[in-house]
Parts: sequence; structure tokens; C-alpha cells
Amino acid sequence: MTTPEQPTPAPAPAPAPAPAPAPDANGQSLGALIRELITGFGDNITSMVKWTGGMAVMFGQAVFRGPRRPLGLFDISYQLLQLGIRSLPLTTLMSIFVGMILAWQFGEALTDFGAKSAIGYVTSLALVRELVPTLLAVTVGTKMATGMTAELGSMKVTEQIDAIAALGADPIKKLVWPRLIAATIAMPLLVALGNVIAMVGGMIISDTVFDVPAGYFYATYIDELEPMHYVMSQTKALVFGGLAGLVGCYQGFSTKFGTEAVGQSTTETVIAVSVSVLLADFALTTIFMPIG
Repeated sequence: MTTPEQPTPAPAPAPAPAPAPAPDANGQSLGALIRELITGFGDNITSMVKWTGGMAVMFGQAVFRGPRRPLGLFDISYQLLQLGIRSLPLTTLMSIFVGMILAWQFGEALTDFGAKSAIGYVTSLALVRELVPTLLAVTVGTKMATGMTAELGSMKVTEQIDAIAALGADPIKKLVWPRLIAATIAMPLLVALGNVIAMVGGMIISDTVFDVPAGYFYATYIDELEPMHYVMSQTKALVFGGLAGLVGCYQGFSTKFGTEAVGQSTTETVIAVSVSVLLADFALTTIFMPIG
């Protein structure tokens, strides 16, 4: 008697492959996203180094070529008119309101301690050493720089800069040097005027709001200031004006071709001047006011 053959068991199914990592919302894996972030950060650092190096090269060219004859006094005086005289309304408006605002803030705080008569002492240092030069550089300096960028950028797009070079003139000496010198001269003068106007604004608030006589405010204001404070204010203004002129000219010369390029360069100039002024302000403050 034969026994029935046992059925051969079916082979075990192969294990299913491990599921692939789920992509993120943008369809990219986590590793690709990290690589993209690192690459973008590196590109930004590279662009910043190139931008800083390009400005340094332009500054060196302007300093080396600018003093050569002819000196271009007419061009410099014209740029002083454009950058300095026409910035007087904005300088006046900014300065008087910053003086009034700061006097109001300090006066309110000092009244709580019964020391509102010291409003002139505390207001003077903040205005002269810091607020007036920095705020005017961020506002008036940005106005100067964006005007240069728009003008030079339009010349670059329409190939007028190339035409100047083709005629045998030096674009750096003809276009950059007068604007750089004018901005460097105009900013300290505007800051000096701004300091006076800001003091007048503080006197108005002191006399009308906190019943501290304007003459007493003026006496304490001047008594607190030392020659080094004026030197610090004017040095900051000198550096800020040079930075505004240099950034404005470099951005104009770096404008790419196209109708949208001028607007893009002008927008980048606003950011560049603001950041450069704040970084320079921090550096100069650490130099003039070392700890210890």
C-alpha cells in the first residue's frame, strides 16, 4: 500500500524592501535640504567677500587717481550742492525731532526721580556722540548713496561710462572721486548743523514741557560736553560720509544691464549703507570708548 506524497512546502516570501525616506514638503530629502542651506550660506559669504574686495579696490583707485591734475574742483563743488545743500531740509527735520524725542524720554524718566533739572546733562552725550551722526548717516547718507547708485547705474546701463573711457577720460576720477569727496565733506558739516538743531529741539521740550528754563538746559548741555565728544561725533560723520559715497558709487558701477537692474542696485544700496554704518559705528565706539 503506497502512501500519498507529501506536498512540497511553498518557499517563504522574500522580505519587503525597506521604505525609502519620506520626502519633505518640497519633495527633497533632509540631506538635500541641508546641502542646499550650506551651499546658499557659502554663496552669501563669497558674495560678501567679493563685494568688500571690490569696494576696497575702487577706494584705492579713487585715492590714487583722484588727486591728479586736473583736480576737478567744479565737479566736487557741484556734488557738494547735490549731496549737501539739498539735504538740508531732511537734516533739519530729522535733527529737531530726534532732539525733542530724546529730551522728552529723558525728562519723563528723570521726573520720576525728582532730577528733571539734569535733563541737559544726559541728553547732550546721547545726541552728540551717537544719535545725531548715526541717524543722519542712516537717513541722509542713504539718500546720498541711492542717488549716486541710480545716476551711475543709469549711465552704466546706457553705456555712458564706457563712452567716457573710450574718449580717454578716467571714469573713476571723473565720476567716483568728486562724489566720494563731496559725501565725505558734506556729512560732517550736516552732522555739525544737526547737533545744533537737536539741541534747540531739546531746549524747546525742556522749557515747554518740563519747566526747565531753556537757558539752564543750554548751560548744562554745553557743560557736559568735552572736546573729545565733538571729535568723536565728527570722526563718525567723516567715516559714514565716506562709506555712503563709496557704496553708492560701487553699486552704480556694478549695476547689471537691463531696466530692472538699476532698481535692484538702488535697493541693495539702502541695505548696504545701513549695515555698513552700524558696523562702523560699533567699531568707532569701541575705539573712542574703550573699557577701562
